Amino acid sequence: MPEGVNGQFFISPPPGSPHANTSGIVYKVLRPLYGVPSSPRALHKTLDGYFKSEGFTNAGFEESVWRRPADAEYAADIVISCHVDDSLIACSSLSVMRKFKSALLQRFTGTDEGPVTQYLGCQLIRDRPNRTSQLVQTAYTERLLHTFDMWDEVHTVATPMLPGTRLVKADCPDTPSPTLQRRYRSIVGSIGYLVQMTRCDMAFAYGQLSLFLHNPGPVHMAAAERALAYVRGTHDQGLSYSDPGADNRNVLTGWVDSDFAADSDTRRSVTGYIMSLNGAPISWRSCRQGGVTLSSSEAEYVAASAVAQENAYLRALLSGFDRAPLGPTCVWEDNAACILMSENPVNRDRSRHVDVKFHFLRERVRAGEIKLYKCWGSLNVADALTKSLPRPAFHKHAPFMHGTRRPYRPFAEPGA
Repeated sequence: MPEGVNGQFFISPPPGSPHANTSGIVYKVLRPLYGVPSSPRALHKTLDGYFKSEGFTNAGFEESVWRRPADAEYAADIVISCHVDDSLIACSSLSVMRKFKSALLQRFTGTDEGPVTQYLGCQLIRDRPNRTSQLVQTAYTERLLHTFDMWDEVHTVATPMLPGTRLVKADCPDTPSPTLQRRYRSIVGSIGYLVQMTRCDMAFAYGQLSLFLHNPGPVHMAAAERALAYVRGTHDQGLSYSDPGADNRNVLTGWVDSDFAADSDTRRSVTGYIMSLNGAPISWRSCRQGGVTLSSSEAEYVAASAVAQENAYLRALLSGFDRAPLGPTCVWEDNAACILMSENPVNRDRSRHVDVKFHFLRERVRAGEIKLYKCWGSLNVADALTKSLPRPAFHKHAPFMHGTRRPYRPFAEPGA
């Protein structure tokens, strides 16, 4: 059990202990053991208690990020985030940061690795004079491609999936192949880590590949290896961030799209969205919706509701940093009926059956936290997260998904 028995943990005598071969004896665990599932939670509770005793509070709904406002003891804000036992500390004052790190290392045993260059398999490349930074996974990607023999003599491709294709159950074999399944799962899991961290351009391909982990066939394996071939040609790409200027900071923007009834096996639609801060992606998603929708407008409404939920989380997080966005978050949507549904509370014949939970979007619009705007379908960046686009369309959106180009104004004329 996560909390043990009445908050206590007991283990059998380990090999080599005095009672290793004695029955009826157990050892009481005085401290969490490394590798035990409950240990990360025990560490988190310890850190949380310490930080809050030092004047920190959680940022928004994020339980693993803490912030301490500037005060008499520390003359600058301090932000710290933790992933198990790896922590990042941010502060605008080096002297304040050194003072806090000294106090932290007196309380906990650890090491100060200096300015962050790598974290959780990602490399952080900063250009301080130009106020830019990049988040890439070059080393991880190279290791991944070597593992699956996709580094040397590989014909690279321009898109993660063959344009216009959909993976279906009909291509699953009657008898699963353990060897193929093992390789397929390893490939998809590795791609998933890329998508989660830095590669939103591969989110749709990953979502499609993930549907067939239970019984992949040769067609699915070919699609997975094509995704690796795309990674081979873009292994050094990631996310780029830059300072947009004092007047444009803390600007949260979103794009959302849906592909109606795209899954031919279930007839469910696909949701895709990207949220960007100051012009570069910080959150994205591509997934099959939880139920069947009856129209493209309803599918778009369900997708937009998912954006509203993510927007609530991000706005609360930014507020926790004292960087709350001014005004509602602008979310670009290419379906006019969806926009009207988000603003008009009338239950019309075509929308009154929509589940109550999706009307969270309408509530957030009323609260002034989010606002949907109409954009041209060909300019919707989230389109690349709902279907396998042809090369020209995909390459049109790719720079925005990497943060290498500033977001355009989607309501402009096509080509403007």
